[in-house]
Amino acid sequence: MSFFNTIESDLLAVKKWFEGSPVAAAIEADYKACVSELSQIATADLENAVKVIGLQVLSALATGGTSAAIVAGITAAEIEFKALGKDIAAKAVTTLVTTVVNQVSAQTTPAPVVPPSA
Repeated sequence: MSFFNTIESDLLAVKKWFEGSPVAAAIEADYKACVSELSQIATADLENAVKVIGLQVLSALATGGTSAAIVAGITAAEIEFKALGKDIAAKAVTTLVTTVVNQVSAQTTPAPVVPPSA
């Protein structure tokens, strides 16, 4: 068995374990609950809310890191959903904001600088 086959086999074993674990079940349940609640909001309104959340997250990431970004995103989400007249559960808001933070953070993380070869 080659090195890559071994890695692929190990990753499949981890995936199989994860999919049957309580952690995976909890993540899937949170996702489904979040989608169910957010589906009550018109697409354009939800897109606008996510943009507002993203801007707040981006600003907070630059000055306070991930924790500050999550707090800023939750605050922005609560304001946006209240303005839309939607009562979204705290868990759904947290799931949405954490996803936005992860996406914004991944897109704004600079690539490592590679020193020129001598």
